[in-house]
Amino acid sequence: MRAIFIGHQTWLVEHGDTRILIDPLLCKDFGLVDENRIEIYPPRTVDAAALCDVDLIFLSHEHSDHFDIQSLNLLPRSAKFVVGATIVEPVKQCIRDLGFTLTQVNDTEPMRIGDLSLRFYPADPKTAFWESRVTQVHIEEAEESSSGIFIAVDALVSEVLKADIAEGRLAPPKLVIVSNNSRVSPPGAFQSLENWGKNASDSNRKVGPLGIGVLCTVLISYMDDFPVQPENIALCGGGFIKRLGGFAAFPFSDQPTLSRLANRLSLDTNIVGLLPGEAFTLDPEPGPQAVIDWVQVDKVQHNLLIEELDQFIEAGKTVEVVASVRPDVQDAEAYEELLLRAEAELQRLAKSLMLFITGRKVLVMSHYKGRKLGPKRIVFSFVSHALGRQDAYALNLISGQFEAQTHNQLESLMALYPFGVSLPLVDFIGMSEGDLQIWDIVGVSVQSWFENGIFDGLIPFFYSYYGENGSPELLAKIIRRGMRKLEKCL
Repeated sequence: MRAIFIGHQTWLVEHGDTRILIDPLLCKDFGLVDENRIEIYPPRTVDAAALCDVDLIFLSHEHSDHFDIQSLNLLPRSAKFVVGATIVEPVKQCIRDLGFTLTQVNDTEPMRIGDLSLRFYPADPKTAFWESRVTQVHIEEAEESSSGIFIAVDALVSEVLKADIAEGRLAPPKLVIVSNNSRVSPPGAFQSLENWGKNASDSNRKVGPLGIGVLCTVLISYMDDFPVQPENIALCGGGFIKRLGGFAAFPFSDQPTLSRLANRLSLDTNIVGLLPGEAFTLDPEPGPQAVIDWVQVDKVQHNLLIEELDQFIEAGKTVEVVASVRPDVQDAEAYEELLLRAEAELQRLAKSLMLFITGRKVLVMSHYKGRKLGPKRIVFSFVSHALGRQDAYALNLISGQFEAQTHNQLESLMALYPFGVSLPLVDFIGMSEGDLQIWDIVGVSVQSWFENGIFDGLIPFFYSYYGENGSPELLAKIIRRGMRKLEKCL
């Protein structure tokens, strides 16, 4: 049995005549919103014809770096398509509309596909809620269940899987595949969940150079209660580039570099970092295997990106938020019309925000920055850089309504309100009306500040309220648009 790395978090597991494809991203880029499709890193091409006989396609969850309509359209409709029970309905309907026969699994009973046996597991309940719908998969040889591969992308390892191993129902996997979604962060680059209100210019390097902090978490604390120390851990994830504003080639993770670093740290586990097209075989001796010829890394472009990264860090440049992801408004009348829509949206979300952890946290606060708090404690600031406009609205916790504020400068808002967010007006409207996904703007054009932990701020609220599970109707709108464009191309 072997696992072929196709890029980012896409894997093909093969044994005998059986082929299982996980989270297929086969195009050079991905994304549900065409104008914001994101480049795969390292740049590579995939000859989808080589997958014409794949037996099963497994989708772990519906985030756009796993669920890509254009990639799915390249695959054979004869393949069995499997999703977990937590996948939202618009995604399941899209898969059916593409012509696949869909199977939904909600237990860990083995599923036999040719020469392979699959078991599906729920993510650990402690997983961040926006990744909690991930379904994980264990794959082993059907006739020889002494070892296998466990794929745990984007979520904490399943407690059910660990119990199965600890209690002898499942042999420990020889290979565990985990997500390393750290950025290769240049100086000054804030992450989507970082606190703009507290971090000084030199205090925001939470992952350190080349993502070492996240690497440590993935390899040590992430696996510290695994019943048996895995023989091999393969890193994936972070395999994309957002070229917006000063972000240059960030974020991405260079897994071969990180795996070499991890192995020099004398861990008991062999850390595997593959380039697209490389494979890891379990038999007869576990280890990397030759490059697959139907996946080709653009070596010239890859080397240029690495050189660009080195130059960027060597120069000590900083990265600021971009003016906006969507084109900014250019006249006052258009801005005012968008602002009216934003005001209406704020009143719709007010009660949900008060019930969310952000609202509950701020309700028990009495003081902020040495002064007694009034009823207004959460603020939204909408910006148009093209027009030089900033308009702020604070949530009154007594009336449950957002109210326009006279203080609009970001520094003043951070001083007055313990919880807040500043983002381009056009991006807020795009997110709230289904023309953008929240993932398209976080860590790019949004600044937020908050008290307490990273899950207490407004970005996690956005993940919940505008994410796939909280607002499936927005996802359905984006999917319908993508399907219409796909039909026009046929």
